[in-house]
Amino acid sequence: MPMKKIKIAVTFIFIFVLLNFFLVPLKTRFIGKRAFQLRVCLEHNIDAFELYSESRCDVYDLDSSGLLYKKFRFNDPVEVIPEKNNVKLGNKVFDSGTIRISPIGKKIITVNGADYRGELIVINTREGLDVINVVDMEDYLKGVLPCEMNRFWPFAALKSQAIASRSFAAAMARRKKGETFDLTDDIFSQVYGGKDSERLRTSRAVQATKNKVLAYKGNILAAYFHSCCGGNTRDAVDAWGEEKRPLKGVRCLWCKWSPQFRWQVKMTTEEILEKLKKKNYSMDRIDKIVAGKKDSSGRLKYVRVKSGNKWFELSAKNFRIAVGRLKSEKFRIKKYPRFYLFSGYGWGHGVGMCQWGAFGMSLRGKSEESILKHYYPGAEIVDLRDLKVKV
Repeated sequence: MPMKKIKIAVTFIFIFVLLNFFLVPLKTRFIGKRAFQLRVCLEHNIDAFELYSESRCDVYDLDSSGLLYKKFRFNDPVEVIPEKNNVKLGNKVFDSGTIRISPIGKKIITVNGADYRGELIVINTREGLDVINVVDMEDYLKGVLPCEMNRFWPFAALKSQAIASRSFAAAMARRKKGETFDLTDDIFSQVYGGKDSERLRTSRAVQATKNKVLAYKGNILAAYFHSCCGGNTRDAVDAWGEEKRPLKGVRCLWCKWSPQFRWQVKMTTEEILEKLKKKNYSMDRIDKIVAGKKDSSGRLKYVRVKSGNKWFELSAKNFRIAVGRLKSEKFRIKKYPRFYLFSGYGWGHGVGMCQWGAFGMSLRGKSEESILKHYYPGAEIVDLRDLKVKV
């Protein structure tokens, strides 16, 4: 075959691979029923924040739903502060400590310069202000996906993340029903950047999976996920005592491309001691640090630290939080004269879907159904509305 024809054939194969794995399907499924709403805490117990909306807003008392002010107008951003037991919006003090601000015409509302869809709840907690974004599930996910997964990753991986994130959010909304908010906007729930973080490919992945969630035995599954498992995902029982078959942990062969698959951290004895003291561990010195027992995924259950004649036993999770630089609880410890070397695998708590594993599986042609089936064995993909989750 002439060289020119070979080059043409290689080019066509390359284009086919790109189309198969990275382009976004244009057909999406739209379902026109009432949206599932979430309450996302943007700020907790703050002294003040700046608020603006391009449209006028109706302000309601959250408890009674009574209208406090009709068509409040923002000529410029205004400061919101607690005023005794009430909330002060610009120059206006509302006779309520819990208000709901609803932009007319579903316009954008801006909090400290960041744009958000939906409405805003402001609560005077007596210790400051809680600022809560009330947003439709699908709009929430559009602000989550680009923060949780690279928007240029294969579309099957993005759809897997959309379904897992939707499941996690719905499960948290059910658990937190009696509380003032369902989720936070950080790593302790899911990272949420509002409208400013939205991107085309991730938004289409949300649209393509609209209302799809994971369920187990008819109940919504809290579909935990993490960056890289380092070869094995973790049983949720070992992580935080949650026993469910889809969260038992599985072997993962696809996350080795992650830059965090294998890592090393070198820390001096003085640095470790200082950080442990900041977490109120009463140690005057560190003579030895040794690894404790491992769980079924190879992650440490605890770490033992010798200080003088006393041994301290810390859970691996608490040790990792205190030290601050360890990527996961799957590590080994080696002592040198002036420092300790921690050699580990993976990044994150290790439960549920491994995001880099999803990336690797999608490159191999696996669909979002196959990816989710692997990481959550026994769970099924269902329509959220069929579960009749009330929040």
